[in-house]
Amino acid sequence: MTTLIVKVDDERTESLKKILSEIPYVHEVEEEQNHNQLQEPSEQYQRIKAILDKAKGKDLFKDIKDPSEWQREIRKEWDRDF
Repeated sequence: MTTLIVKVDDERTESLKKILSEIPYVHEVEEEQNHNQLQEPSEQYQRIKAILDKAKGKDLFKDIKDPSEWQREIRKEWDRDF
């Protein structure tokens, strides 16, 4: 027997449980609430701040020597005709 772990948005939990319970080879459907997960902030500012807080101290852009040149190269990629 295999156990699968599926993460579902809160508003979809009940409908997925109902679907799974109707499948003959599904033996058990358990629900585990994970209270350790952070609730996603609703305002754009809060979401951006949460992302920046997670990125602190990770040196994400340490290989970029010249930020202006890096941005120019990115823009060139956008302007390419595929």
